[in-house]
Amino acid sequence: MTFSDDINQLTRQYNDVIRAMENSYKMENKSHALLSSYKLKRQYSKRYEALEREYRQKCNEITTSYKRTHPQWAKWRNIWMWIFFGGFMAALVCCGAALPYEEGTSSALSSYTENTPYWNADNIPIPYLQDASQYVSNPDSVLSQGAVNRMNVTLQRLEKELNIQSVFIVVNHIENDDPFRMAQDVGNKYGVGYNNRGLVVVVGYLDHSINMSPGRALEADLTDAECHRLEQQYVVPAMRAEMPDSGMIYLAEAVYSTLQKKELPQMSQLSSQSSEDELDDEIAMIMGITMIFLTFWAFLFLRMNTKYQWLRLLGGVALLSNPFYSSGGYYVSSGGGFGKGGGFSGGGGFSGGGGFSGGGGFSGGHFGGGSFGGGGATSRW
Repeated sequence: MTFSDDINQLTRQYNDVIRAMENSYKMENKSHALLSSYKLKRQYSKRYEALEREYRQKCNEITTSYKRTHPQWAKWRNIWMWIFFGGFMAALVCCGAALPYEEGTSSALSSYTENTPYWNADNIPIPYLQDASQYVSNPDSVLSQGAVNRMNVTLQRLEKELNIQSVFIVVNHIENDDPFRMAQDVGNKYGVGYNNRGLVVVVGYLDHSINMSPGRALEADLTDAECHRLEQQYVVPAMRAEMPDSGMIYLAEAVYSTLQKKELPQMSQLSSQSSEDELDDEIAMIMGITMIFLTFWAFLFLRMNTKYQWLRLLGGVALLSNPFYSSGGYYVSSGGGFGKGGGFSGGGGFSGGGGFSGGGGFSGGHFGGGSFGGGGATSRW
């Protein structure tokens, strides 16, 4: 006889005894009063529990004896147990690791914490003052360094060829969620722009907001309508698709092309819906493959379980449950007591002062004393 046959035969024997106990209880219960029937049920429940403990002990004895007389069986029983466990865990790990993520959001999310600062004109770093080739302030690392470098090249061309100074600020949160006020304050505090031809762009990535504020003299070339169009054409769709690098690179190039009166750059169509649909399809495919694997793995486990009996409840013949336990009204607990059932319980800008120098460093820059009077546009996504 095999191990399974021995276990199943033992289980059948004990099940016969349990059925006999149940019949005996029914016969005795007919002649007892209501209160006595509860006591009778308790007595039979205790007998069942003792019988169950005896059954478990004998199962363990059979298992130990079979392992001793069949060492190869015992060896493969352990091997298959670890194979099944390892395969199940590997499927879950691979499923989690293979889930797609948006590359554009990784830098922002990695830097975001509950203590993310709220930036304003007084605490925002201005890299241009230390290095005249740095036009982008990115203290929360919303943008990748590669995106910042590309923007700096474009904005440096804007200053050298058109004499237009600019500051692009990209952060997670803006104080009071007011990008317009921050842009105006930065422009006026530092005097961005020669002859009032400066540009300040402020983005609150996690606030879902952007403001473009041109200096007083630049408003004729970069009107409010033009600022709004550039935000809607380049920044908003990219941010909705969680691709801040693309949005800001294209915006910098579009500003340069607009002021140079050149053709605007063509941006690939971005849409949050299409991005989400692709993500959903990819997740569905990964989950489908995982479910197919786990279904096959469970089927194989059940087949092997009939031989090795890791889970005796799945071994073909299971021990009958306690027929003397009642979940409603009064119940009989494993401890022998009984009790009642039911369980356990935007505004205007202001004119700014003169320029601000960068402290005399070799590569530091200084702004030209520009002022900002409230022009520009704010968009949200």
